[in-house]
Amino acid sequence: MASMDVATVLEQLRSAIRERRQAITGASDPARNAVERELQRSLEQIEITRVVSAHWPLEGRNLPERAWALFNRLVRLYLRWYINPIVEQQNSFNDVAARMLRLLVESHNEVRTQIAALQSNADDGDSADSSGPHTDIRAIDDLLSVDDVQALVERLGKSESPAALADIEVRPLLAPLVERRLVNAHWKLEGRTLIQKGWALLNKLVRRYLRWLINPIVEQQNAYNAALIAAVTALLAADAEARATLASLRAQRSNEASDHV
Repeated sequence: MASMDVATVLEQLRSAIRERRQAITGASDPARNAVERELQRSLEQIEITRVVSAHWPLEGRNLPERAWALFNRLVRLYLRWYINPIVEQQNSFNDVAARMLRLLVESHNEVRTQIAALQSNADDGDSADSSGPHTDIRAIDDLLSVDDVQALVERLGKSESPAALADIEVRPLLAPLVERRLVNAHWKLEGRTLIQKGWALLNKLVRRYLRWLINPIVEQQNAYNAALIAAVTALLAADAEARATLASLRAQRSNEASDHV
């Protein structure tokens, strides 16, 4: 009964997240572009697949199936010492990875906030200074020495936004992340001698029997891995786009400030 409760609670949580995603998607802000919406969907998928469970309902429609399900429950109960620590370790990793992504998204949202502030200031500046006096920057060229220009370049450079995540170290990690995303419970079992081959055959039969227990765990983890890769890819795209926009806005503001000198 406890196993069915766990499965039911997980399914209810996942259904609630799906409903929330549909509600948000239906009333999404039109100002958010496709990259931002894809990032939001990926993060919600992370939450849906984050928890891996080894305790799913084992049921039967007739008496023989119910008897077999009861036997499997007893086997699963016995194997808790072996399976549960593996699942708990995986869930611990999944939780840390999800929290890391949330922190990265918070950092990305700070960049989006800076963009919104710059765009708001630019709009206010256009309405207030549209008829103000302008001085051609070339008129003060003779007043700036080489050292002054260098100091100006360094000062403006410090005010630029940091390089996008994709331009540093994250992008090269995507390839091995994709390559290693699949967990496989069916590797080769072979032997060179007759005894080894017989033992390998026995292990294959045991593995075949335990598919009902192991395969759902593997499938859940693979679903989370796929969601993690999708979220990282969407975050990289959104971050690169946002930081490029921020750099463009800052450069535009610097040019406008120079034109108003």
